[in-house]
Amino acid sequence: MASLQETNIRCSAEAAKNFVEWYYRQVNEAKPVAQGYVNGNATYDKAGHPPADICINGLAVATPAEWGKLLEQQRVVPSGASLDRKAVRYEVQCYDVHVINSDYRFAAPPKLVDIHAPTDGVRMMLMLSVSGSVYFGASSKSNDDYALKQHFNDVFILVPNWDVLEKPGAKFGRKYLVASHTYRAY
Repeated sequence: MASLQETNIRCSAEAAKNFVEWYYRQVNEAKPVAQGYVNGNATYDKAGHPPADICINGLAVATPAEWGKLLEQQRVVPSGASLDRKAVRYEVQCYDVHVINSDYRFAAPPKLVDIHAPTDGVRMMLMLSVSGSVYFGASSKSNDDYALKQHFNDVFILVPNWDVLEKPGAKFGRKYLVASHTYRAY
């Protein structure tokens, strides 16, 4: 039988990998990310969970939808650039995850508390740090070059998505939602 520490490491690593793949695919393909936050989640709303705390380059952002608008603004294609070209690309270079609370219960449906113990990795609250490079705009040199490259760092606090976990099997869907997000490009 695996220890709590081994379970936390295995489950948090899998959750981090799945979240990073989903989130940055959404961003790179100019798809919305708002559904990945606690805002608007019926279970968390009903329990009185505060909206996600979002800070982008030191600016407090009220909602995930506003963050989505900022992401759209990054995609403004300079005049003369090819219109089919992606104006922004995020490249993840590394990420690290830590379990903050292996027995997170806020808004948890009673049946999930009854049937899952902290040792099975279902009720984890996670801190995920992601680093990489973000490429902005087309360069005048080549269609394959970008005009500007910056480093970025994202820090997410993730909480269980009870709506997905409550479904039998729960193999698909975002098993974690963003409760806090801090982004910095430098």
